[in-house]
Amino acid sequence: MIWRILHTLFVIARSTFIENLRDKVLYGILLFAFMFTTFTLFLGSISLGENTYVIRSLGLAGIYLFGLLITIFLATALVFKEIEHKTFYFILSKPVSRWQVVVGKFGGLWASVAASVVGMLAVYLCVVWYQGGGFDVGAMYAVGYQLLELMVIIALSIFFSTYARPLASVVYVVTFLYIGHSLGLLLGVAKDTPVLQSAAMGLYYALPNLEKFNIREVVLHGALPPLEGVAVVALYSVLYAALLLVGASLLLGRREL
Repeated sequence: MIWRILHTLFVIARSTFIENLRDKVLYGILLFAFMFTTFTLFLGSISLGENTYVIRSLGLAGIYLFGLLITIFLATALVFKEIEHKTFYFILSKPVSRWQVVVGKFGGLWASVAASVVGMLAVYLCVVWYQGGGFDVGAMYAVGYQLLELMVIIALSIFFSTYARPLASVVYVVTFLYIGHSLGLLLGVAKDTPVLQSAAMGLYYALPNLEKFNIREVVLHGALPPLEGVAVVALYSVLYAALLLVGASLLLGRREL
């Protein structure tokens, strides 16, 4: 029974992974990402003795930005496209439950996004090495944290795509993305007003705190997160993504296809 479920999830994930890798827009975004990363060599050469720092800073920021673009582009239309094109009828005609479709597509999408981000990381590491910066271990940590954040964003995108159109899903995801990186600032602003502080604390614990995954500035200054910290952040992302996928499965189960 468990083997059959795992096999079904793997088949759906593999199909989603291959479908995403065939998307021409994905390669367009990756091309711009690779061009931007190599262009940092020029930007570093015109800096005043901070060429390696500039290349690393801009390179990691570029990986994050283009990784987000790929994720939002692919994820926000994932489930809605299946419903709109009526392909769910074909999938559900087989012994497959709706939650398996959600989880399988999540796995395939995260794998394709991770492959794209790792490809950008490889180019970045080559550029830093060529510049004389050696092997950037900190970048491995920063990108690892980014992949954990993208896990949450993908789950969030799938959650919204079960009931909203792609454009609306993009707006929702970008809004949550902005709020998720501003929760600490929100707490600081509301600390002098008890009512606002209570509301801010509620939002802080209810919404995804995406700033937990931002360690780019930390690694740029040579510090690395402790292993126990990595484990806590990884557990946080997995649990939050799982909660969103449960919600997406429930919403999809109530929807007439």
